[in-house]
Amino acid sequence: MKEIDYIYKNFDPVAFVKNLKKVKKRYKEAEGPTNFLVDIVLDSVRDINQIKNTINLYQFTKISENKTFINFVKKYRNNYSDKDIEKYFFEKMNVLNTREDDWDITSLLATHLECGEFFRHFKKYFEITFYGQVTYTNHTYKNDEEFGIHRDYYCLHIKDINKYYLFFFQHHSRTMEMEFTYVPKIFNKRPNSIELIKIMEKGDKETYPDKKEIRVKQYQIFNYDKSYNRIYSEGYKLKHKTEPHFLNEEDYFNYHNTKGESYAPIAQEMAISNPEKYFKKCFKGWKQVSSVFGGRIPNSYGATRSKIKEKIENNNLFKFVMSNKFNYRNSIKFIEDIIYSYDDLEGFLEYVPKKIQESKSLKEEIRILRLFRGNNKNFIIRVFRANKDKLEGLAKNYMPSTIFDDAYLMNELIKLDINFTADIGKQLKKNKNFMSKVNKLLPKK
Repeated sequence: MKEIDYIYKNFDPVAFVKNLKKVKKRYKEAEGPTNFLVDIVLDSVRDINQIKNTINLYQFTKISENKTFINFVKKYRNNYSDKDIEKYFFEKMNVLNTREDDWDITSLLATHLECGEFFRHFKKYFEITFYGQVTYTNHTYKNDEEFGIHRDYYCLHIKDINKYYLFFFQHHSRTMEMEFTYVPKIFNKRPNSIELIKIMEKGDKETYPDKKEIRVKQYQIFNYDKSYNRIYSEGYKLKHKTEPHFLNEEDYFNYHNTKGESYAPIAQEMAISNPEKYFKKCFKGWKQVSSVFGGRIPNSYGATRSKIKEKIENNNLFKFVMSNKFNYRNSIKFIEDIIYSYDDLEGFLEYVPKKIQESKSLKEEIRILRLFRGNNKNFIIRVFRANKDKLEGLAKNYMPSTIFDDAYLMNELIKLDINFTADIGKQLKKNKNFMSKVNKLLPKK
């Protein structure tokens, strides 16, 4: 089934009303480029398969922290039915799916909403009582590609709550930031055309350009232009995906461990949480292992590495991988790739054989790392000053992460290179006295 057809088939109008009420602030503040109705409609599409998959995620991993799912898993564990899911997620919590944004489908759905086509399919729940358009004498052009700016309005009667929402959708051919959806007014009784036209002629705080340019025209209907199916062809062709639901942990792991890169993070997280059971099945080479042990990870800027503050004695995964069960402790390449990431250098070295520590490529590096983990801050500052051209490498490779929360050392680093303000630690940012000094060093605008 196409994704757009799935959305129509599984849309829940009752959930839509609940979601619309929750986002009052969004539809009262026009911010482009956005159509908040797209988000609300997508949040109101029932997908029990997605919910089941997310339940599996909370059953078998520790990747996410969502109390709605945590509480469900605590209550039902692995003994629940579709009715339990519907009653808890759909009816009680108003959580209908766990979909992620997809630009192709959201762009296509926006065209269905902006002309009213979507709501016309649900006549039992909605009725559009008015269509109108605002153009501007000097800023709207008769050109499909360069049309300038205009607004499409419609008044939507939501029957369940007997309210009339006046929506407008602003379109701009050049500036996406000038495209948005807005609700100028909500009526308790059905407004007539004259009343609505007056509102459109008057404009509002979001009106641009000058209100004097406003020209209003009423329409019988805004027809859906099927050419959008071609323009947004990727969204139109997109198929709805369903993933299998699992009753046991091993089947869940095996599925994600064999499905390719997009599924790998789940299998990897399970292997990290339970290395005795899954590590050998998931990790195939030293570089893959290194990536979760603070090794260099290539990116568009070159490479990054994470800093690991945890004491080695508390790091069960590290102790497992660096045990005699594997040969990683004897791999100089592996040790070289991860050693710079650990604050607890001495704890780290307890798991590295002496002959590896004494190797030509590691011996001097270990000596330097130890120097920077000492208490002689004056020595560290002398090194900073003598190596101004290498500061970033020194700080990010040889220094423990504690440096970024040390007011004395960070003050010196920032004096030498103002760019280090981006690296100030979370705790140090709370130091008002230090941050006041930093602000004085920043160039004035």
